[in-house]
Amino acid sequence: MMNSSKRRKNKTTKATAGAVLLAVMLATAACGGTNANQETNANNQQGTVDESPVVSDLPEESGVLEPDVSAPEPTATAEPSDTPDNSSATEEPADPIKVNEGTYSGLSDSHSIEIETASGVIPLQITDELKTVLETMPDDAKVKFEYTEKEIEGDPTIKQNWLVKIEQVK
Repeated sequence: MMNSSKRRKNKTTKATAGAVLLAVMLATAACGGTNANQETNANNQQGTVDESPVVSDLPEESGVLEPDVSAPEPTATAEPSDTPDNSSATEEPADPIKVNEGTYSGLSDSHSIEIETASGVIPLQITDELKTVLETMPDDAKVKFEYTEKEIEGDPTIKQNWLVKIEQVK
C-alpha cells in the first residue's frame, strides 16, 4: 500500500511541475517584445511594401511629408569659404614612408617577406597585390623598397613593418 501512494505523490509532483513550467513559458511568451503570430503574418504577406517614410526623411519644420513629395526638398549647400578646413586635423597622421635598399631573401610565409639590409634583416608584411609582384622576383635580388612602421593595437611599443613598394635594382 505504501508503494502506490508514493507513485501517486510522484505523479502529482510531476504534473504540478509541468503545469508550472507551461505557465512560465506562456507568461514569458506573452510578455516578450515580439508576437510569434505577428511574425508569421508578416512572413505570409508577401508582395506588400512598407511605404512609410523614414523618420530622418521628414521635414524639420512640421515633421509631416506631403503626399505628392517623394523626398524632402534639398537644403542649400554651404558656400566655399576662404578659411582652411580643420576636419583633417582630427585624423591620425599617416605613417611616414621609409626608403631602404637591400637583398630580397624571399617569402617568409604567405603574408611576409625578409630583406637583408646593411643594418640587418627586416621582416615586412605584404598585401596580396605586392605578393604577385614578389612571386616573380628572384631570391637574392637587389631591391629598393618603401615601407611604413605601424603600431600594433594594444601595445604601442611593438611596431610592424608594412611593404608599400618594391623594385628590383640592377
